[in-house]
Order: sequence, then C-alpha cells, then structure tokens
Amino acid sequence: MSGELARVGAVILLMALCPLSPLAASAEDSCLYVDAHGSIIQTRSLLMVPAEYRARAVCKAIQEDQIAPPSEVDLGNEARTAQFATDLGPMRVRWPRSIERCFSSSPSRAVGDAAIGVNRAIKSGRFTTDLKHVHRDWDLVFTDKATALAQFPVALTLGGHPGFMIPPNRIYIITDFVAPNCDGAKIGDEVLAQVLLHEMGHVLEYLLLGEHASNSDRQRAEGFASWFEQYSAEFTRGIPPGQVREYYARLAKQALEQGAGSFTGSGQDYAYAALQYQAIVKRRGVSGLMQVYQVMRESHIPFHDAVQRAIGWNRKTLEREMREVSP
Repeated sequence: MSGELARVGAVILLMALCPLSPLAASAEDSCLYVDAHGSIIQTRSLLMVPAEYRARAVCKAIQEDQIAPPSEVDLGNEARTAQFATDLGPMRVRWPRSIERCFSSSPSRAVGDAAIGVNRAIKSGRFTTDLKHVHRDWDLVFTDKATALAQFPVALTLGGHPGFMIPPNRIYIITDFVAPNCDGAKIGDEVLAQVLLHEMGHVLEYLLLGEHASNSDRQRAEGFASWFEQYSAEFTRGIPPGQVREYYARLAKQALEQGAGSFTGSGQDYAYAALQYQAIVKRRGVSGLMQVYQVMRESHIPFHDAVQRAIGWNRKTLEREMREVSP
C-alpha cells in the first residue's frame, strides 16, 4: 500500500473509531490525528495537534461514565478476584487468568507490594495527616489490550497508556502496554510496580485537592504522580534503589535541553513536570510541597500561582531551581 493510501485508510479508521468528532475541543478532550507516515497519534487537546493536521483531527471528550467501574469490566469466563486489607485500606483486584503469565507474581501480589511501598513512603515524610491516615476502598482491574479496546474510550487505548485512574480510587491497568512480550521477565514486574505507584499517586493527589482537582491541568497531575512514583519507588519491594529516579533524570535532562513547551504527554514532558516537584521537595521538603497543595485546595488557584504564594517562587525561580537539582 502506498503512503497516500495508508494515510487515507488511517483517516477512515479514525473516523470509524470516533464517529462523534467536534473540532472545537476543550482541555479535557482527547484528539486523534493521522501524521504524514499514516500513524494514528493521540493528544489531550486540539491545541496539541500540529497545525497541519488539525483540520482532520478527531476530538471527543472522555467522560468518566463511559468507563465501567473495575468491578464491572467484562473479563470473560476466566476472571479472577482477590480482596485483601492493606494499611491504605481494603483493595479489590480483578484480572483475567490469561495475563498471569506476563509477570512472575500475581496481579494481587503486585498491588499489595505497591501498597506497602506507598504506605512506607507516606509515613517517611511530612505528608498531610489526611495522607498519613488514608484509609479508603481501592478498586483495580487488569485487562489485556483487546478488552481495553472493546470497553474503554479509544483515545486511552490507542494512546498506549499502561494505566489510568478515575477519581476517587478506580485504577485500570492495560498489561499489553506494561509487558508487551508477556514473558514473565523481571523487567515486566518492575514496570508494573512503577505503573501502580504512579496511579496510586494520582489517587493521593486527588485526596489532597478533593473536589477542587482540575483534570485540565495535566502537567500538574502527571507531575505529582511521576514525582511520587520516583519517591515511593525507594520504599517498594522489587524495584532497585535509584533506578526510577535515574530513568526520569535522563528524560528531564533532555527536556531541559529542549526547553519547556506545552504538555503533549511525551516521556520528557512527564519528567519535566516531575522535576518541578523534585525542586520544591529538595529545597523545602515534603512539607513545602504540602503547603503548595494546601494553598491550591483552599484558594482554588493553579499550581504555579500556589507555588508563588506558598513558598515565594515565581516561574523563573522555579525553573532555576529545577536546573540546579537536575543531574
């Protein structure tokens, strides 16, 4: 098939996947477009689509009610369920038997280990009392890509997201994007642990902000979760010390060299966003970061405004501090 035919075919596929496609996209929308090579690319808003592709971009808001609760996702006849208590609260985990071969331990064991790491991390620093005594029900489900494509919004699955969180405490893991080879190798276990820590970080940030959390500020949300992923990895069984921080440090260095831009969801974007949090914690401790979140929650203002009000840093100062703490 020629390149032009491939692009036409991709456009047809795109329109079939997203039949409702208003081009006036809001910040909470998810957009798909076909690039010059015929590949389908996903972004979080129309503004993140390169100008030359916007006319044919397909955008659709992701509604939480489009996604079934983890307890209701159809996993077929081989669904397995585990329920157990943790220091973070009771956890219910569901998964299809077919994905068990992808990891060396069961999904429920991986979730339990991640919960232990998160609890240790919270107890180790000056987090808020709410987080230190967090006790809520947790609902998690593991699926394969085929199940995700059939039951979740297409933007989440074509975008290659290994996991996502629906407030206040629903976590979804797509194993094909965690362990593509599904061979039970150690690397799959380590990546799964990271993904779980990241998604649990989203739950904790939602608890910090409560009903005032803004899903439109993706840089803030992913920055906190990526920072917490690194922080809690140091307390989590099965992840070598320093490994996650080194991974993010390499990406952050690339991001600083390229310069800050709009958040498009690249690895460098995640690392740059997390570096903001690292800079605050490095200079002001976890308590300083908690002060920023207290200001956001009480004053209903964006992250950077809260940083300036809580610790006196404007954007220029924050970026200088980011460069100083970056390896």
